[in-house]
Amino acid sequence: MAEPRVLDPEVEEATQAALGHREAYAARLSTATRNPHSAKKGRSLAQLAKLSPEERVFVQWRTAFGCPISDEAKAQFTIACLGHEFILADVRLWLEKHQQKGGKELNTRLVHLEFFFDGQLAEIAEDPAVFNKAFEDMIESQLQARRVTEFRKKLLARKRTGGTRSASANAQPSGEDAEGGGSGCCAEEDSAWQTYLKKPVQPTELSLRATREAGCMLRFLVCQTSLSVSAAEELGQIAFQEHFPIDGKAQAPEVSTKPLPRWAYWMVICTVIFTLVTLFIFIRVFKGVFSASPPQLPPLAMQPP
Repeated sequence: MAEPRVLDPEVEEATQAALGHREAYAARLSTATRNPHSAKKGRSLAQLAKLSPEERVFVQWRTAFGCPISDEAKAQFTIACLGHEFILADVRLWLEKHQQKGGKELNTRLVHLEFFFDGQLAEIAEDPAVFNKAFEDMIESQLQARRVTEFRKKLLARKRTGGTRSASANAQPSGEDAEGGGSGCCAEEDSAWQTYLKKPVQPTELSLRATREAGCMLRFLVCQTSLSVSAAEELGQIAFQEHFPIDGKAQAPEVSTKPLPRWAYWMVICTVIFTLVTLFIFIRVFKGVFSASPPQLPPLAMQPP
């Protein structure tokens, strides 16, 4: 018979404090609002095509740094363990692990990323290994699900192309089609499909390096990780559609349905008020300068001849 587990009093106290803090800030979870920051303008598809796969992925992650994460990623990358729900708030390149020299990346073998979840270290203090295992399983399962979805899309597109090809074959050939002009396109599609099937599945190489706590008004549990370049690109395609194209084709960015946080509205109001006050002061100052009459000089005394 297993002995009952005795919790450390300090761990129990920290856990209760964390629960109280989360209840106090429940309305400030990252899922309640959208990131007020606007997305940066990344490089064009033509510019990205000129880079090597490793350089391209790093350029995309640097461009996405601080941009709003998609609502789809927040929902997909959720961890439920130890009686809590940890929802993804942001994903960023772990800049300390990726130094540059002359604009070139010094480390391109692995991509180091930081995952920011709504939560605190005290909430996983009971058994950090359980959270670590849940995090790794979640990443692996989401990447696997994305690969299955991609395969089904390509297979469906190929079936549709095959149906169109069969319909056109039954029709009377004419012009270039009769001379074999359309066979080149079909051969190119077949070659692309065979290339896709033969493409090996790259290992994720996921490693959870450390966990830390971050944030001010919002508290975040940060998972510092490293993973392969291909896996980092797949994660970016989920989290930042506007910066990570698929097969060289740009994705349509997802429109967030979440409202802006309250502090963003107050910041806009304060900015408008200060702008109006500044304009009023400038108007009063310059109005007084231009409206003042020039000083009158006393008339010169007439000297007797």
